[in-house]
Amino acid sequence: MSYRFIPFEEFSGAMNMAIDEYLLEQQLNGGAPTLRLYAFNPPTVTIGLSQKIGADTIDRIRSKGFDVTRRPTGGRAVLHHKDLTYAFVARDISQDDGGILARSVSAAYKQICGGLQNAFDILGLKAELGSSEVPYRHLADCFLATTNADLQFDGKKLAGSAQLRRRGAVLQHGSIPLNLEQGLMLELLEGKKLTDSPELAGANRHANLFDALGRKLPIEELCNAIREGFECAFAHSFIEEPLSQEELHDAEKFLQLEALLPG
Repeated sequence: MSYRFIPFEEFSGAMNMAIDEYLLEQQLNGGAPTLRLYAFNPPTVTIGLSQKIGADTIDRIRSKGFDVTRRPTGGRAVLHHKDLTYAFVARDISQDDGGILARSVSAAYKQICGGLQNAFDILGLKAELGSSEVPYRHLADCFLATTNADLQFDGKKLAGSAQLRRRGAVLQHGSIPLNLEQGLMLELLEGKKLTDSPELAGANRHANLFDALGRKLPIEELCNAIREGFECAFAHSFIEEPLSQEELHDAEKFLQLEALLPG
């Protein structure tokens, strides 16, 4: 079976989530393991499927020029701005027809994050898996805690991920901040600035890839490294195949998640 690589494109937040869920559904119909890389236009805050967020917060986010949409996966809010987002879909080994991921959720996270770790290694950066002992449910911002589903650098989250399973099919997607302003998410979620409190001033809330590398990367170089990293992790070539217009049309039926937002 050929593995698929969907090259970098930009879509709205709602459409990006719809495409990811569409690709997950394709796994139930025998689709190939697929890696997709993308960005959000306009910049968007995605909210975990079960996360509660007030209408006033959504109004504040949108008043500052950012969109808001809900993910089909769990976890906390993520700001998709000056970042790169990845999605990986495949079936687990309980499926006889091409399952490649572990049945264990944590083990599958480790497999998929291994592709990202390989990519960072290629770029000259050593990233480590986080700890499952870090509390996060009381937090609104995904990047304030690092679990064993995430990668960290210098004690800060570098790649946050979330997973959804459906009858043996697995979707994992996540964000890699590139040069995201440290205090922007705090301002969007709480209306505060890092300079408002002495204990917050100058604090790094997340790791930025460009800062960690000490250089800015062309998006093509970063995407090529991630593709190569996943090829190494799964010992298989990923064949480039962009999304077709028919697939984009079929993905639109998953846009109803937007209706789950308050207000």
